[in-house]
This record gives sequence, C-alpha cells and structure tokens, in this order.
Amino acid sequence: MENCSICGASKAQIVGIIGAVLLIIGCFVPLYSVSLIGQTLLTVTFLTAGFAISGWALIIIALLAIVLLVMKKCPEAQGLGAAALIILVVFISMGMSNINDIKNIAIVGKLAADSISIGYAWFLLFAGAILMVIAPYVDCLGKTK
Repeated sequence: MENCSICGASKAQIVGIIGAVLLIIGCFVPLYSVSLIGQTLLTVTFLTAGFAISGWALIIIALLAIVLLVMKKCPEAQGLGAAALIILVVFISMGMSNINDIKNIAIVGKLAADSISIGYAWFLLFAGAILMVIAPYVDCLGKTK
C-alpha cells in the first residue's frame, strides 16, 4: 500500500475523502431549477425545505466517512458510501415521479414542466458516492501478482 509522501494517507483514503467532499458540495448545488421567461423562479438543493432531511443525512454520512477514513477504516466508509448511493437512488426515483406529476397538471403543469432544468448536483452526488464505494479497491489497482 503506497502512502502519499506529503500527508501519509493511502490512495484509498484520499479517494474516499475526495468522494465525501464531493457529496457534501453536491448538497449545496442546485438539483434542479424552474425558470419562466428567462427568470429563475425556484432553485432546489438538497437543503431546501422539502428535502432537508435527505440533505443533512448525506452530509452526516459524508462527515462520518471522513472520520472513518482518517482512522484508516476504509471498509466501514465504503458501507457509508453505499448508504449514500441508496439514498440518492431512492430520492431520484421519487423526484422523477414528482416531475411526472407536475407534467400531468393541465396548462400550468405544461409550462412548469418545460421550464424545469436539471442541475449538475446529481453528477457531484453520484460521483462522490461512487468514489466512496470504490475507495477500498483503489490500493489494489496498480499491483501485479
């Protein structure tokens, strides 16, 4: 297991911590926004009123993962990454059904559905969770038998 010459952390720890930081940042970035005639009317993040529980859960998971990674407990942090991934998959499935409900509401729904833009928070959130899940395997990538 190679360690960083600057901080002494393993590659797995560094990848896991980067994933956890991406997960935290993703909670503050817009998931989607609603605009009308060029004006943004609503921006939704994971810390917006209806989604705050999920957002804070992801932030707590990421902070716990950072603590575990600093303590060199990569498999436990991997479990937290899997939990974050499950939260995201459940949330996106619920979110897509809500967007479909908006589309089904007459003319107002048609206007709102056409003006919903998906933010790039999804990329940060999924990338962070996936990095946390694969972190323990990073140390094994460069080794040959």
